[in-house]
Amino acid sequence: MALSILDASENFIRSVEERFQKVEYKDRNGLRITGLRPSELLAFHTLTTQMAQQRDKPAYELAIELDEDARKHVFIFFVLVPLFSAVTSSSMVYVAPDGPAGASLAYGRFFITDPVEFVDLRDLTQAADYGRLQGLLKGRVVLVDMESNFVMPAKDDPTRSYSYCEAEMAKMMRTYHAIVWKGGYHKVLVYQKGTKSLTSYPPQFGKASCFIATAACATPDAWEVRALRAFRDEVLNRSACGRLFSRSYHRLSPPLAQWVAGTQKRQHLVRRFFVNPLARVVRRLRA
Repeated sequence: MALSILDASENFIRSVEERFQKVEYKDRNGLRITGLRPSELLAFHTLTTQMAQQRDKPAYELAIELDEDARKHVFIFFVLVPLFSAVTSSSMVYVAPDGPAGASLAYGRFFITDPVEFVDLRDLTQAADYGRLQGLLKGRVVLVDMESNFVMPAKDDPTRSYSYCEAEMAKMMRTYHAIVWKGGYHKVLVYQKGTKSLTSYPPQFGKASCFIATAACATPDAWEVRALRAFRDEVLNRSACGRLFSRSYHRLSPPLAQWVAGTQKRQHLVRRFFVNPLARVVRRLRA
């Protein structure tokens, strides 16, 4: 994995600043962008630190939380996109839960030359329904804008009821978790403080996840998932036998979790008759 850009991060930032001086870019408020803000520089250094820590991985699994004053699209299109263009030869996909319209407008306004494909998470959900998700993302850099208002109209009929939106959100959460769990492509999740997000920061990548519980509940923030995760960290991982069980579970459970997440009926049944009762038991044990 090429990491030369990390050894020359100051030169990279200097090139970004020079770009702002040569061309007059404006933010969404019509103000000229004269340079990166301190919070954006801090986010860049946090990101490159994560990349350096993952230099031996076949693909990056990165997450960054921007401060409230950071300009999300400025950071994505003037830092993230050129950074990954420099360190990988992979094409880029921008995914947004609420639709990528705002990002697409910023992309055009900033005259970005690096090719980026803009994708609605709901479109990827349709691809996942037909088993095409992995094929669409394999070998690419997947940038996920985590901002979401959660209450969304149906894509093809804004007048549909809230219950339909709940069902759609559940399917979108399954797709999101499939993106996070599956390998074969770089992942960069972008959060921002002060906004509602698809999941809480930091996300649960790889072995940190309670796969089956998260798949059944469609979110890592469900109380059952938090209870089981706390039991794992505070009880199981304190003994050799418990750590052996955790390692075995993390090795064997992802395929079953993907099966559970395949339909809403499976999610409902597994959560009601397995995950929820188990979480209640471990919560009483820790009380």
